[in-house]
Amino acid sequence: MKKYLTLNVALFDSDNSISRVARTAQKVVLEEIYLVESKTWRKPGISPEVLTLKNKCSTEIIYPKEYKGRFDIYSVLCKFGVIAFPEKSPNKQVIKIEASFCTSFSYDLDDSDFKDFKTLDSEEGDFHLEIYLNRITPISTAWPYWRELVQNMSTRMGFPALMVPSLKIVPEKINLDEFE
Repeated sequence: MKKYLTLNVALFDSDNSISRVARTAQKVVLEEIYLVESKTWRKPGISPEVLTLKNKCSTEIIYPKEYKGRFDIYSVLCKFGVIAFPEKSPNKQVIKIEASFCTSFSYDLDDSDFKDFKTLDSEEGDFHLEIYLNRITPISTAWPYWRELVQNMSTRMGFPALMVPSLKIVPEKINLDEFE
């Protein structure tokens, strides 16, 4: 089993933006996290055996503007999925588990580090800050909840606890000319 699931994150080679992200990381506060939905499936008639896992994750911004009268909160939906299959038969799914968690974070609107924070759909703003706040922070925050849910649900489905690997975030430097 892999020790880590690697989340590759594109970053431009800019020391200024990266140091700003590092400062900002210390100022974002988790307000709430909760399970929005989950879905499980198990192939009937299959006995427990050693399984291989295939993981996926994505994010969706759901409250980039005013929320409950507050402008200093943003919420991101973290969507996770895992498929388990016998090691020798990767096309034969045995278990499928999917879940979405809502993560909400607050930040100080008057802080200069957040002045260019926009949604990822925006033409303006700081790319590094948006990637960090809209993708890295929510996924890394919800990941332990996801791991626990998979372990719990796989046991309830009659299999040994499936171990989703720890999350490892790896920055990938990209050339700005190739990105555009």
